[in-house]
Parts: sequence; structure tokens; C-alpha cells
Amino acid sequence: MNDDRLKLRAASAVLDAVERRQARSERPAPPEPEIGRGDPASWTVWLRTKSGAPGDPPDERYWADEVRPAGVDAAGHLEWELVPEGLRDVVVHNTAETEAVTHLLAEDTIVRAEASLDRGEPPAVRYATHVPVARERLGHVVSYAGGTYTIQPVRRTESGFEDDGEPESGVPNLGELWDDEAGYLEGPGQFDRYVRLFWTPAGWTLLLHPPRMV
Repeated sequence: MNDDRLKLRAASAVLDAVERRQARSERPAPPEPEIGRGDPASWTVWLRTKSGAPGDPPDERYWADEVRPAGVDAAGHLEWELVPEGLRDVVVHNTAETEAVTHLLAEDTIVRAEASLDRGEPPAVRYATHVPVARERLGHVVSYAGGTYTIQPVRRTESGFEDDGEPESGVPNLGELWDDEAGYLEGPGQFDRYVRLFWTPAGWTLLLHPPRMV
């Protein structure tokens, strides 16, 4: 009795295996994966921004040269040097400024950029970095004419304030509400009047109210 049961189970297992093989043979073979064009190659470089800009008016693009670490100075700060026969005057895009269309990186800023091939025919190399920038700047009043100011941006260094880029012209002061307040920041020529500039979609703007007695 037991032998008969074992024989039946063995025969059933053989039939099941045959059916599974037949079912597999009737299935269509899975399609071969398509091998398409892969992502463009990319690599990283260190770049140092230069004066001027590829665009006019300036936008998120900068001229830059390739640099590399050259050691540390007496204070332990990293020093940089141009890479011999390296990249010169390449265009680097600061993606942090793309939406605002600003151009706020100071000259001689060291940035880590990604170089990659685009999908053009033939492919070209593009350089991109992402350096967040402040939407405020410090400057001093140069002149006033036609209802707006010319402001020289500055930055603070160990020896005091130094010019930081080209002067910004056509800067309005939204705090001058009355006709007799127009140009009040111009002041005496022998003194620097330091002001804070704010970035708006229309450009740099001042917001300083003249002192009033109310």
C-alpha cells in the first residue's frame, strides 16, 4: 500500500515537471534590453573667476581660469596657482544665480566646477558650479544724477574696505519719498557714505529714508 502511494506521488511529480517545462517553452522570450546613449561624461575642476563677464548685461556666467592648490601660507590658508597649460578664459555658469540672473561672485573667487559634455552634435564641454550668493551688498555713494545713484560696491578686508567689482549705476533710493529728499545721500564729496544695496528683479536698490521730524 505504501509502495503504491510512493509510486503515484513520483509519477505525479514527473508530470508536474513536464507541464512546467512546456509552459516555459510556450512563453515568449523577454525582449532584449535596449542599449541607448549613456549620460555624458563629467569631471571636476577648480576655477578662479575673473573680471568682466561673457554676457552684456552680466548674468550667471563668468570668465574663469583653471587653478590648483599650491600649498599653505604662514597662517595656514590654502594658496592657489594657475595650472600650467590649463584652461584659460572658460565660461563657468553659477547655477545658484540662474533664476535671479545675477552676477554677484567677486573676482578671484575659487569655485569647484563640474565639466561635462552636453548632448550637442558635436558635444561641447560645459562648466557649471553652484555657489550661493548674498542678495545684499555694501557700497559707497559715488555720485547722484537724474534721480539715481552710482554706487561702488566694496568688501571688507584686513586693511579696511576695498572696491569689489565695477560701480553700479542707475541705483534708485526707494526711501526718498518727497521731491526735496531727492539725492540726500550725495552729501559732501570728501566723505564716503556707505550704504547697503538690495537686489530686486529690476536690479540693485537702496531703501534709506532721510531722517524726518514727525
